[in-house]
Amino acid sequence: MAKGWKISTARSGRGASGAMRQEVFLVAIPDKDEAIRAVQACLPDAEFKIESEASQDILAEYQVNEGEMFVLPEGS
Repeated sequence: MAKGWKISTARSGRGASGAMRQEVFLVAIPDKDEAIRAVQACLPDAEFKIESEASQDILAEYQVNEGEMFVLPEGS
C-alpha cells in the first residue's frame, strides 16, 4: 500500500475578487520533501502546508497510487 501526505495549498485567485484559492492534495509519495516538490512543480506560486500523513484508507478511497497526486473535492 502507498504512503502519502495531505498537503494544502493557497494561491492568489484570478478575476476581479482576487480571493485566495485553496486546494488540498493527496500525494502518494512516501518522502515528505519529495511530495512537497511534486506539488510545487505544479503550483510554483502557491504557499504549502503539510496537513497530515494520508492514511492508506483515504489513498485507496480516491484510488491514488504510489507516485500520483489527487486534488480533493471541496468539502472533503
